[in-house]
Amino acid sequence: MINVILCGGSGTRLWPLSRQLFPKQFCPLVGERSLYQETISRNAAICGRTMVVTNADNFYMALEQYEQVAPQGSTKPLQSTQDANSGEVIFLLEPCPRNTAPAIALACLGVDSEEVVIVSPSDHLISDTEIYLNTIRTAQALAEKGFLVTFGIRPTYPETGYGYIESGDRIDSFGDDCRTVKAFHEKPDEPRAIKYLESGMFSWNSGMFAFKAGVFLAELKKYSPEIYEESVRAYNERTSGGDAQTGRTVIRIGRDEMMRIPSKSVDYAVMEKSASVAVISSSFGWNDLGSFDALYDVVPKDANGNTISAHTVTIDSRNNLIVSGKRKIATVGLSDSIVIDTPDALLVAKRGASQDVKKVVESLQKGDDRDQGLTTLPSKVARPWGYYTVLEEGEGYKIKRIDVKPGRRLSLQKHMHRSEHWVVVSGTATITVDAETRVVRINESTYIPIGAEHRLQNEGVIDLIIIETQVGQYLGEDDIIRIEDDYAR
Repeated sequence: MINVILCGGSGTRLWPLSRQLFPKQFCPLVGERSLYQETISRNAAICGRTMVVTNADNFYMALEQYEQVAPQGSTKPLQSTQDANSGEVIFLLEPCPRNTAPAIALACLGVDSEEVVIVSPSDHLISDTEIYLNTIRTAQALAEKGFLVTFGIRPTYPETGYGYIESGDRIDSFGDDCRTVKAFHEKPDEPRAIKYLESGMFSWNSGMFAFKAGVFLAELKKYSPEIYEESVRAYNERTSGGDAQTGRTVIRIGRDEMMRIPSKSVDYAVMEKSASVAVISSSFGWNDLGSFDALYDVVPKDANGNTISAHTVTIDSRNNLIVSGKRKIATVGLSDSIVIDTPDALLVAKRGASQDVKKVVESLQKGDDRDQGLTTLPSKVARPWGYYTVLEEGEGYKIKRIDVKPGRRLSLQKHMHRSEHWVVVSGTATITVDAETRVVRINESTYIPIGAEHRLQNEGVIDLIIIETQVGQYLGEDDIIRIEDDYAR
């Protein structure tokens, strides 16, 4: 059995914590580990292998977080994407998002047709792990009999923000919680949600599934033939093998091939049409953390209902969600509010209105380059060689902290609109500027003129940290001309 983790998403409803290139599944929203890492660990307890389907831009972040929680014995790369050895991981990289049906189709094309696939989003919070794992075992048994299994969550209140699954007839020998699906329903208004709750035959649509890979592909071919055919074509044109930098097995889909696949959710493409769908009505704790209001419900709170944090001081304040990285936040007389502080953006909202955060993102996306950048990049940006963090920027200048992992190097590159000044603050840098290569140590610096070919490399055994000051008329990330690159960008 293989766990296919869907690791896409743009993160508009949890801005500014979540950005396009740092979506919510990578954020440590509850506890020290990210939702993605919790998904890996939870499913590794029952699934022999893992396939992570993610945006190509997020590959190295997904890889790094996987390595931090990788199950023991998972370090050996696959020799083939059809290899059934346990404890392995495959990364399937999409160059652009085309919704869940193509993502699942491409994943199923990469495994044996008889293998049971557990499809799980990477950004859901799940508790009651033992109940969850028992539900997975039941789903596996149903999938072995040819069902497309969807996981329904028993509603505990009349939620209007979720889709619902209406249960049909009981499936013989599988108990009262396993039934055929009578219908899928869109997000209801409150009166209808109350009726769903009172009926006892409706469950929240969790977006988790289980089926044999071949059964899913056959149903996709039957009900959405264009998605199936274009997915097969895209998969056949893939590039795959061991990644040169990490040794992990990576499947890369071409952009043109990906764009030819119709964008459609798996519910619309298959689940709502197939006659072979079963639903397990489940009782494990589940939350899709789709808003800051949902996050408030699950984080620890003090006696006054304020979220607990070493970075906050609350005076005469009640029922507030307050999230801060390093900066101290003090509130006086504040109630029923949301305060989200990041190094480059601050969100203040009333609780109950957090679904409208996406309107803030839409507004920023219509603004200038700096506003648009706030929706795309976090202040700390993952790169295949490490990270960079924007410390400060203004008219004509930008200051960054650059962290380079041992044995990694940036591309050989040049800039047409900016010069750079580098100061080493930790580690030892090997720096190339045009024809000269030299070693730069702590508190030493170098200057890179506009147009000079240059490269930064860490040949040491500890992280290299430099402070970079950019000066120029244009400081965008697209002012990079790469001449050589270890990561084929």
